[in-house]
Amino acid sequence: MQRLDKFYFLLLLISIFSFPLKAQNFSGGFNFNMPANDTSFGAFLPSFPARAISAEDFVSINSDGNFSVNGKPIRFWGTNLVSNAACPDKDKAYYIAGRMRKLGINLVRFHQLDAPMNIRSLLFGGSSSRQLNLANLDYMDKLISELKKNGIYVNMNLNVVRKFQAADGIPDADSLQHFAKGFTIFAPQIIALEKEYAMELLTHVNPYTGLSLAEDPVMAMVELTNENSLYIMWRQNELKPFASGGILPVRYNKMLDTMFNSFLMNKYHSTANLEASWGNSLSPSDTSNLIINGDFENPSNANWYMELYQGAMASMSRETLAPYQGKMSAKVTVTAVSGTDWHIQFEQTGFSLKKDSVYVVEFAARSDSSRAINATVMRTNSPYNGYGNKDFSLSSQWQTCSFTIKATEDNIAQSRFSINFKNNKGIFWFDNIKVMPSKAKGLLAGERLEDKTVKRIDYNDAYAYSAQRVKDISEFYIKLQDDFYSDMKNYLKNQLHVRVPIVGNNFNSGPGDLISQEKYDYIDNHAYWQHPVFPGVPWSATDWTVANTPMVKALDGGTMTQLFGGIAMLGKPYTVSEYDHPFPNQFQTEMMLFTSAYLSFHNADAIEFFDYNASLDFDTDFIAKHFDNSRNAALMSLSPSCALAYRNNYISKALETIKISYSPDFVYILPGSSKANARGISFYPTALSFLHTIRNESFQSQATTDFSKLPAAPQSPYKTDTGEILFDPQKGILTVSTPMFVGAAGFLNSNAGTKAGLMEITSADGFATLTWVSLTGDSLVRANRSLITVSSKAQNTLMTWDGTTTVHNDWGHTPTQICPLRLGLRLNINADSIRVTALNVYGNPLKQATQVYYPVTPGVFEVTLDENTTRSPWFGVERFSEGTSSIAPGPKGIQSYKLEQNYPNPFNGITSAKYYVPYESKIKIDIFDALGRKVKSLFDQTQPRGIYTIRWEGKDDNNETVPSGVYFMCLKAGSYVEIKKLVMLK
Repeated sequence: MQRLDKFYFLLLLISIFSFPLKAQNFSGGFNFNMPANDTSFGAFLPSFPARAISAEDFVSINSDGNFSVNGKPIRFWGTNLVSNAACPDKDKAYYIAGRMRKLGINLVRFHQLDAPMNIRSLLFGGSSSRQLNLANLDYMDKLISELKKNGIYVNMNLNVVRKFQAADGIPDADSLQHFAKGFTIFAPQIIALEKEYAMELLTHVNPYTGLSLAEDPVMAMVELTNENSLYIMWRQNELKPFASGGILPVRYNKMLDTMFNSFLMNKYHSTANLEASWGNSLSPSDTSNLIINGDFENPSNANWYMELYQGAMASMSRETLAPYQGKMSAKVTVTAVSGTDWHIQFEQTGFSLKKDSVYVVEFAARSDSSRAINATVMRTNSPYNGYGNKDFSLSSQWQTCSFTIKATEDNIAQSRFSINFKNNKGIFWFDNIKVMPSKAKGLLAGERLEDKTVKRIDYNDAYAYSAQRVKDISEFYIKLQDDFYSDMKNYLKNQLHVRVPIVGNNFNSGPGDLISQEKYDYIDNHAYWQHPVFPGVPWSATDWTVANTPMVKALDGGTMTQLFGGIAMLGKPYTVSEYDHPFPNQFQTEMMLFTSAYLSFHNADAIEFFDYNASLDFDTDFIAKHFDNSRNAALMSLSPSCALAYRNNYISKALETIKISYSPDFVYILPGSSKANARGISFYPTALSFLHTIRNESFQSQATTDFSKLPAAPQSPYKTDTGEILFDPQKGILTVSTPMFVGAAGFLNSNAGTKAGLMEITSADGFATLTWVSLTGDSLVRANRSLITVSSKAQNTLMTWDGTTTVHNDWGHTPTQICPLRLGLRLNINADSIRVTALNVYGNPLKQATQVYYPVTPGVFEVTLDENTTRSPWFGVERFSEGTSSIAPGPKGIQSYKLEQNYPNPFNGITSAKYYVPYESKIKIDIFDALGRKVKSLFDQTQPRGIYTIRWEGKDDNNETVPSGVYFMCLKAGSYVEIKKLVMLK
């Protein structure tokens, strides 16, 4: 192995001198390939026994609102098997499950089983998407049976990325974007197919267990859909026809229109009642135009500007030829573009806007051919806040363009109206440009319930409408989600007899989604720190970037405030079924400590990292993609310690819970509010989740919480109310301090002196994640065995960076490497000595990498861990003590207790044996016969450090000579025991 490492290190040096400088590569890495087929017990790894899931081990929810099994709470340290990986070769199933168990995993999320493009998809190869592939199902059945044997539960996903086809009887199937997300919630024919799939999958009998998933306790939970929200699609202005910039084919747009009008008819019964509730849309209360010379009739162009940057060229003039109205129009000729939209802007500045006021933007426009433009109203100086914008597609014919904006601040004479040309060269004409105060719109002209002509309004335009109209469109979309998820849940529970908890959606955008999810068994959510960005083609193999910065430096808390700042519900389990800091982010190991710490503090019920694998290759020592954790030793080496701490509640939950309540009206009016946040809650500081836990108590309350009465936002560094977790983004360090688990993640090299409970970091040479966990259930100060894990970053051999944010498709080759670190630690342990041993890939001691330490002061040990020599991130710690902490001077070179073989052996009469005492301690040496009976007590006293000799004259405690035979000499010192075999011959 050492030769192999040196060979690849040489290749790495060659690559550095053969290619341009790659800032992120590291040298001197070591390979730590944790075998894919390793199901063994590691002597110094946490023990996760292979206890099979029995018929009584169904997952349920207890009175505290947590998952439980047979009345005992259970936490899930989980992962995802995606697409092909969920149906692996059957001869691999036993070791895939066994290795997961060894790493502390006790839940697997089965994801993208319906992916149409994967050869092991459950829907692969049929003439439609309605036939289950029974061969592939058999692969999955086998894996599930092996997971069950290892005590690993299953989270089964239903609709994820299914591609509905015309052969399924689905109209316009080819036009359903995003794998028909959204359509699956309101289209009756598609919903019927979702039920059919659920029935076939959950009632199919697994031949290896003899049970269907519906009746098998191995299934812990069911997700009805994945990242599928009508409310979010509405927020993104997608719920409208293609021609208007949405994603709906005409048929489905009409379907939603009909459903909306039916919803209103059931509620109001007539147009008259609707108008009485919404009001009507009269002319604006103030028709003054804030734009000067918007009709271009004034010969002066002093108020209009062409803003140009970086070689972009355009000019503006007035033209009398065919204006939209009056005698003149503006003509803009774009002759050169830079590739960036805002490098050309036709604009007017200097008008004022009032906070929370609504304005109508109107203008007429045409172009010399079909071209796109964008119109924007914003602040013209720092911080350049935007108030609204919209894209328009122009033709050679005049058309009117309009949209509404809402000012989020008082802006005195610093507002700007601008048009950019979307990098289009050509000629454009504009006329009658207006920005005018507007009255909230109610029922529009021509809208009648009886004719089913009442329009669904866009989310971004909601603030231009009356409060009741906004509430009704919100309630409509929320009710559609309610109806779908309730119907599906009832179908699974009542028709398919599913016994375990069910969740509707797993990606929530705040109250607008959570008001629906409140009705289901638990709350689920997703988050990623610096997900890969694909600026061109989605999921391009070459055109992608990662920001490649550490979350431990995130002043806003990164993903932790997203996950814990207001999503969880009081009295319901909370899970995170997708989470990752995707490779090749060089700081990704921090996620293991962040998640185990804050999941525990917020009493969350499950984490499912994304992902363990998505391919059929479980064995190659190579990180093949962004989400490929099973082969990432830098991450997986941390899994056993973090899993043990999380699953066994070593980190305390919060002392105080902040409870939040919402009234339905408050939620329904959010689209008209500037305070709504697309990724969570912004009504109070989410950083409160670094101090206390936050739970939504109800979305059906009579009144919404008075957010002004909540505690003030904590300031960095953030310390939990338990005192166990400290996060300092200024210093770039996270620490966890508990009796049985401590950890640190971040820039250890610049944070020497940092203390985490019983551990102090005295020196380090880089960024790392460090954990120390008791293996005996005792406090670390008294644990006879414990595990230290030190992990930094990983790379494939000769993986080639282009700068700091991408490797394109140059992922390198096998084997993967971990960057070695050298750390100095000060450990507080009640011991007279400790033995620290580097571990091999199986978690067993490397005898050649063992060091004995004696305290520098009573109970304090200074330890050096150097991965440059140990080539391992794992270090087993053994504690030796008889209750004393004083060290007496003695012979040099004595590092541990030792009993040498007696001489002579066999013997007749007298024999002797040498033994070593590394520090002052009580020594007991006895002789036992072959039946285990004590024959003679040779020594029982406290001795100082030294080398000694013990003699036995072949007599028992009564001074009688013992008969010939086999005897055993036993040395005991505290917990240390060593035995030698003696043979007496007469």
